[in-house]
Amino acid sequence: MTGLSEHNRRRGLVFAMGGLGGLVMLDETVLGVSLPAIQSDLGLSATTAHWILNAYMLAFTCFAAIGGKAIDLFGLRPALIASCSLFAAACLIAGFADNAALLITMRVVQGLCAAIMFPITFAATTLTFESDERGRALGVLGATATLFLAVGPLIGGVLTDLLSWRWVFWINIPVVGTAGVLACMLWRAPDAKSARPDIDRIGLILLLVGLTALIFGLMEGPDAGWGTRLIYLSLAAGIVGLSAFVIWEVRQTAPLIDVRLFQSPAFTAGVLVFLLTQMSKIVVAVLVPQYLQLDLSYSALWAGAATVIAVLPIPFLSAPAGTIADKSGSRRPVLGGLIVLIAANLCIGTAMLLDNYLVLAPVLLIWGIALPFAMIPAGRITANAVPSEKQGEVSGLLITFRLIGATLGVTLGSVFLAIDAGFPAVFWTVAAIFVGCTAFCWFGIRPEQQAAS
Repeated sequence: MTGLSEHNRRRGLVFAMGGLGGLVMLDETVLGVSLPAIQSDLGLSATTAHWILNAYMLAFTCFAAIGGKAIDLFGLRPALIASCSLFAAACLIAGFADNAALLITMRVVQGLCAAIMFPITFAATTLTFESDERGRALGVLGATATLFLAVGPLIGGVLTDLLSWRWVFWINIPVVGTAGVLACMLWRAPDAKSARPDIDRIGLILLLVGLTALIFGLMEGPDAGWGTRLIYLSLAAGIVGLSAFVIWEVRQTAPLIDVRLFQSPAFTAGVLVFLLTQMSKIVVAVLVPQYLQLDLSYSALWAGAATVIAVLPIPFLSAPAGTIADKSGSRRPVLGGLIVLIAANLCIGTAMLLDNYLVLAPVLLIWGIALPFAMIPAGRITANAVPSEKQGEVSGLLITFRLIGATLGVTLGSVFLAIDAGFPAVFWTVAAIFVGCTAFCWFGIRPEQQAAS
């Protein structure tokens, strides 16, 4: 862009990329408030309604590992123009959908586009800034993106209550259009050309088949019957597919996910915490608004506003959590954060039995404060547990496992609600899972690693 200084060009690019990354994160949380309205309007079962969320997550999860290679394969502008245009078109059609099949199909398309858009935001930022400025740039990028995530429930409630749930999809179009155009205008390709990357196609297929079959079996089991042949075959295909994926990846020189990294207990612990904190985040963002609407008869608007108290601390406390980990090591904040998350999830489930938001709100706030102190240092552990030449690969791996956690969160909620276990049981189960994670981290993150990890 003529007349724009290099400093302002790079700063503008970061905010444009933050808008795109934020839009992807917004689509993870904004729909939770709207699900009851969508379910009622289209006459969907609870399981089918949750597929509207999981279709997006599954497509995003399976293709995020190759989405980061889009710049090397096609160039940033072509990849961004194609993905943003298709994303906008899918949002437009989803808003007009009058049946579950079309809506879920458009959510798959959105997930595929997000798998390209989201990694590009990180890649473009790291390619634009030198190493001594990169940390601050990534911090601005992350803060911009996570603000979208934090206000997702509120935006979903406002649009659903005052306009229609269809606007939850249509609101994406001006955002992706503006941010995409600015990013293309402000992008300047680096002089050095990188080699065209290889894509592990067989690994991608095995991951896609394994995850989809496993999630399908878990989500459809309550409706179809756990003893039916379809569910047995689906669960078996999922287990076989994911097992074959691990075996295949171990033998590859350029794997989709380098599973050999998990030989390090500290690395495994960090990834596990990252996955489970993302799972917990989606459980709160999706199920708390539904509980407020279905059990406390809140409107979508007030349910969204009431849920913001849980997710709002996350973008503001992420940087301080990282600073504390830099100064005192990652072990203490991770273990402390996990212990508080166990207590918070137990209290959230118990508070739901009382049907009183004034009791629920404080524990939601505590949950939101604790989450970044477990999640951010966990990401730091994984980065410090591998050599420098693996850092790019670890970033892509964390994105993938972040999405697997989100997918499992939706699945867990769907299964428990389908068997009428109730909202509290979901949070008590999450607390139990965190107990196991805390025990693993206690031994996996050794005290002597604290200063270095």
